[in-house]
Amino acid sequence: FPSHDNSLNSINALVVSQPQKAREMVLLLSDFLRGTIRKDVQTWVTLEEEVNYLKMYLDIERVRFGHRMKVEFSMEKEVEQAKLPPLLIQPLVENAIKHGLYGVTGDVKIEMKCKKESNYLVLEIQNPFDPDYVGAEGTGFGLSSVERRLYLLFGRKDLLQKSAHEGLFTIQLQIPQFV
Repeated sequence: FPSHDNSLNSINALVVSQPQKAREMVLLLSDFLRGTIRKDVQTWVTLEEEVNYLKMYLDIERVRFGHRMKVEFSMEKEVEQAKLPPLLIQPLVENAIKHGLYGVTGDVKIEMKCKKESNYLVLEIQNPFDPDYVGAEGTGFGLSSVERRLYLLFGRKDLLQKSAHEGLFTIQLQIPQFV
């Protein structure tokens, strides 16, 4: 499950310098956490619900990164009602933000594309990264936790693919749909 240390550290940093921003972030984080606590990890949610939840998370991140962070969603209408385990995409987006905004200067665009391919919901998340940035590797905890969940759910290790090419890091996630 997602760690909220980054958000709490950001709030802590803002308390003295920008108390109004810190207050805004506390309220956003409160709404976000209320939404996650209500989610039953056994009950799958629609992609539409999950994306709405992601947008709430991104509102918190925007308090930290401001105008530098651009996130674009492209979703085929037919996949809005596709089902997936709750809180599965958030660590992947968190990873994209972490690697996209640290070590890369200027505006950063993170893209998430959602489509259906045969009996799979396919999500692709792409972010720029600087391969020479010292902190670029990180712990990979977010990705490994998603891989672990996918294995526990489906008994498969091939549903999450990662690739890095010409300054772009791409994650492709396939979620089987049982129709």
